[in-house]
Amino acid sequence: MSIRNILLISNDPIYALELEELLSGLGYFIVAQFDSYQKALDFVSFHNVEFVIIDIALDGPQNGLELTELAAIQNLPIILLTNYDSYEIYKRVRELKHPLYLYLVKPFHIHTLDSSIQLLAKHPIQEPQFIRGNSRGELISIKDIIYIEVEHTYTFIQTTTRRYAFKKSLTQLKLQLPMNRFLQIHRSFLVNKKFIDRIDLEKNTVEAASYTLPLSRRMKHNLLSKDTTGPSIN
Repeated sequence: MSIRNILLISNDPIYALELEELLSGLGYFIVAQFDSYQKALDFVSFHNVEFVIIDIALDGPQNGLELTELAAIQNLPIILLTNYDSYEIYKRVRELKHPLYLYLVKPFHIHTLDSSIQLLAKHPIQEPQFIRGNSRGELISIKDIIYIEVEHTYTFIQTTTRRYAFKKSLTQLKLQLPMNRFLQIHRSFLVNKKFIDRIDLEKNTVEAASYTLPLSRRMKHNLLSKDTTGPSIN
């Protein structure tokens, strides 16, 4: 696995800038840098991030350990950083349910960080590739899913080639998906982020491939109230 874009999350702007320059010098691309839990989560909601470096101490009520446990980044390798070499923090790190992470105490040499990134890159998290269809042996490629829609007692999956109907709830289907690749835009709609072309805040719609989907008031409020850079928003 070749790491191309890294999301850096730290509440120390000077340290974050120095770290970004060092990582850039090693050939990595820092796709974004944030100082809080919520800003980082908003960014991950719209972008295909490949790797995350998180400072455990973050601005706001939630810290980096809590961010690491969220489903939104469960399919991303993570390096956790801390200034404090305490047993309490180490114990909490050991109890994390995240499948692939490393823990570094500052200060550390940049080559230590580089080798840690390369180590995690050699053992990427295996994301699910398919959802089983209704008939025996039928598999639906997750990368081809444009959106998922709930209508009455059925859940429909629209792919690039056809539409599937299930008697499963959206909650059940979400358990089979890499959630950092999808965005819930409405109570009844989940859309694959790579297919989003445009978000129209005036019409409350999201354009994905050739489909126009509804945008809920709650998601619209989130987009208006947060500094989120993503697909074309009008």
